[in-house]
Amino acid sequence: MYILKFFTICLITSLAFTQDPELLLEKGQNELASGYILESEQTFQKALQIDPSFAPALQALSKLFLHKGDLKKANEYSNQAVQADEDFRDWSIEIGKISEQIQNGNRNVQQGLYEEAILEYDKILKTHPYFPDSEFYMGLTRFRQKDIDKAARHFSNALKIYPDHIKARKGLDNVTKQFLNIGNKSYKNGDLSKAIKFYNKSLEFDPEFYLAYFQLGVLEKKQGNSKLAISNLNKVLEIKPEHDKTWFTLGTAYESDQLIDEAIKHYLKAIELNPRYSKAYGNVGKLLTEKEEYLKAEDLLKTIIQIDPNFADGYMRLGLLYIAQERYNEAVNNLKSSVELDDKDYNKFFNLASAQNKNEDWVQASASAQKCVDLKRKFGGGWLELGIAELGKKNRTRAKKHFEEARKDREWRELAERKIDEINNPAKYQK
Repeated sequence: MYILKFFTICLITSLAFTQDPELLLEKGQNELASGYILESEQTFQKALQIDPSFAPALQALSKLFLHKGDLKKANEYSNQAVQADEDFRDWSIEIGKISEQIQNGNRNVQQGLYEEAILEYDKILKTHPYFPDSEFYMGLTRFRQKDIDKAARHFSNALKIYPDHIKARKGLDNVTKQFLNIGNKSYKNGDLSKAIKFYNKSLEFDPEFYLAYFQLGVLEKKQGNSKLAISNLNKVLEIKPEHDKTWFTLGTAYESDQLIDEAIKHYLKAIELNPRYSKAYGNVGKLLTEKEEYLKAEDLLKTIIQIDPNFADGYMRLGLLYIAQERYNEAVNNLKSSVELDDKDYNKFFNLASAQNKNEDWVQASASAQKCVDLKRKFGGGWLELGIAELGKKNRTRAKKHFEEARKDREWRELAERKIDEINNPAKYQK
């Protein structure tokens, strides 16, 4: 009985509330003050459905549209409020003053009187701090003055007042992209501290600017700071989880930390989001090869060269897969395709020479290795394969000369010295 009585009281209270425009007005005002703009508009409209001539609700809608930066609508509702009740004339006059001040400000901008324009817009802001267009027009004025820091600040402030302000959003996007471009240019020029400064500056004004987090992630990864890279890249995914490049770059960060399964997971997510993401296929194929999961790797790499027949690295990865399985004829065929598609990559010629030497095709191996060292003279691997090819052709003197060149590269020194020792002490290596 008590429960039934309680629900009856609640129902009566609710019905009374929904039928009382004064209560709806108060509810809408509280919603607007809390930033629930859409809900407050609906509440004010409900009040008007009960009483279409309820002037306080008409004035409230006028203030609401002022909050949205829609001065035209604000003026329409202020006029309706006056028609319903002459006591609301002062508010209508106030809306007229705002229109006049904006016109004055815009006129000053056209005449190049920027500081005078700022003063006009600031007057509005001091009287009506919830009117986002005051901040927007100040941002636009500073942008014309090429003071992008101040422009960004004003556009950002406009969006704090009304997050859905389309023009302020567009203005802020233009500015933060300028910061991003300056950061990218600094990064390419090797000025990393300046790059970081401008990436962070764009985030200062727009914490949701995911591209800045992405570039910070890329920069930190390049410097070997994988933890910072991963942190920034995960912030991108919090904002834009469908950004395939971030999933891929996270994969490379995890790969550099030898977290192979985590890297594969992220590469596969990039592929899920972008089924034509060639590099992601290539990297998964490489890691699966290293894990000796050859069937999975082969299937994946064959898929990508069907999707993208011009993906040179796909053929190279298949070639390396076949080398790992000692399927040298298939390796050579795929590596030939890779250099046909990309004849500027010394590493592809190196891998082709290696496969041809394994296949004891000394002449072709020599030609491929020569192209490798022509592209990168100081790369010891190319000289080593060139020496092996010459040794296969019984040109021991020439082979030794090439091994001496390979020996200059620290990474290849041990193998090169072993080959030189083979030439100097053949009996030691006879089976």
